[in-house]
Amino acid sequence: MRTSPSRFQDFQRSTPPELKAFERLFMREIDKPSAEQAQTLKAALYRQDRLADDWTDYAAQHLGRVQTQNWLELAFSHGVENLYAAPEPLVGLFQQIERVPLWLDHSLLNLARKTVRRSGPLGNCLLVNVALMGGYRYEGVIQPLLLTGKLTEYAPTRLADTTKFVQDVLSDDGLKPKGKGISATIRVRLLHAHIRFHLNQSSKWSKEKWGAPINQADLLATLLLFSLSFLVTCRVMGLRFTEKEAQSVIHLWRYVGYLLGIDDHLLPSTEDEARKMFYLVGKTQTLAGSEAALLGKALHEVPLLYSDGYLSELQAKLSMKVRSAISDLFLGDEALKHLGVPKTRLKYLLMGSIPVIYAADTLRSRSSIINRIFTDLGGRWQDYYTSEILKKSQDKHSKS
Repeated sequence: MRTSPSRFQDFQRSTPPELKAFERLFMREIDKPSAEQAQTLKAALYRQDRLADDWTDYAAQHLGRVQTQNWLELAFSHGVENLYAAPEPLVGLFQQIERVPLWLDHSLLNLARKTVRRSGPLGNCLLVNVALMGGYRYEGVIQPLLLTGKLTEYAPTRLADTTKFVQDVLSDDGLKPKGKGISATIRVRLLHAHIRFHLNQSSKWSKEKWGAPINQADLLATLLLFSLSFLVTCRVMGLRFTEKEAQSVIHLWRYVGYLLGIDDHLLPSTEDEARKMFYLVGKTQTLAGSEAALLGKALHEVPLLYSDGYLSELQAKLSMKVRSAISDLFLGDEALKHLGVPKTRLKYLLMGSIPVIYAADTLRSRSSIINRIFTDLGGRWQDYYTSEILKKSQDKHSKS
C-alpha cells in the first residue's frame, strides 16, 4: 500500500533531465537532501492549511458572502483582538497572521524590496517565462488550475493577479502590519482555502494521485519559484547580488510563506537550504502530460490576447518571441515542446546580451549613486508594468 501520492517519485532516482543543469551548477558545494527531508516533503503532500480551512468551512456553514467579507475586512483593518464576538476560526487564523515570528528582520525585508525592484523588466520577464512557465510542467501542481477550466480565458487574469501580488509584497511598508503586501498575501491564502474547499468535495480530485489540493509541498514549490528561481535566473542573465541581498530575498519570501500558512519548518532560511529544497522538489515531481501545453500556450499568448489593431498585434508577436527566447534559454527545447511554446532564434541574441548586462550591473554595484538610479528606474518600470497589465486585464474582462 502506497504511503504517498502516485505523483511522488523516489528521491534517490537518477536526476531527471530537466534538473541536471541545476544540479551541475548549483548543488556542487552543498549536501544533497537526506531521506528524512524527503519523508518530510512527502508528508507535506497530504497537509493543507488548517487555520484557513477551518475559517472557510465555518463561513460556508454559518455565514453568507456579505457577512464573511465584513468579518474579514474588520479583521484586516482593526486587528482580530479588537473585534467583539468574532468567530473562533477567524480569531485563530488572524492570531497566527498577526503573530510576528522571532526570526523576522524588517531591515532584510527592506533590502529585498530594493533588490527585486532593481531587476526591473528583466526580473519580471524571468518570473513569468521561467518560474511560472516552468512550474506548468508538473502534474500535481497544475491540477487545481486544470480543474477550473477556461485556461485560455483565465490566463490574462492569472498573470495580472500574480504581478499585482508581487508588487503589493514589494510596496513601501507592504509587509508591515496592515500593509497591502500582507493583505494581498492573506487574500491569496483565503483563495487557496476556497479552492481546496471545493476540490475536496469534487469527485474529479484524486488524493491517491496528487495528495491534498494546494498542499504544503506544492505551496513551498511555488514559493521557491519567487525566491530561489529569481536569484538563479537573474545571476545567469548577468545581474549581481551581494550575499546579504541574496539572503534578503530568501528572507522576504520566507515571511510571505509564513503568512500563506506554510509550515515554518518547511521554509528555507538560507539560499543553500532553498537550493536543497528546490532540488528535492524537482527530484520527486512527476511531469505532466499533454495538459501542460494548455497552460503553457495560454500563458505564452497573453500579449496576443491584449492586442488591439495591427500595430498592437505586431508588438505582441515581438513580445512573444522575446518571451519564448527566455523560456528556451533556461528551460530548453524539450520543455518548450512540452509547454506548447514555439522556438525562436532570438535565444542567441539574448545570450549575447548577457556580457553587456553583467558589465552594466558591475558598474552599478561599484557606485551608490548609480545603484540608486537603477533601483529607482527598475521599480518605476515594475509599477508601470503592473498598472498597465491590470488595466488591460480589466478592459478585456469588461468586454467579455
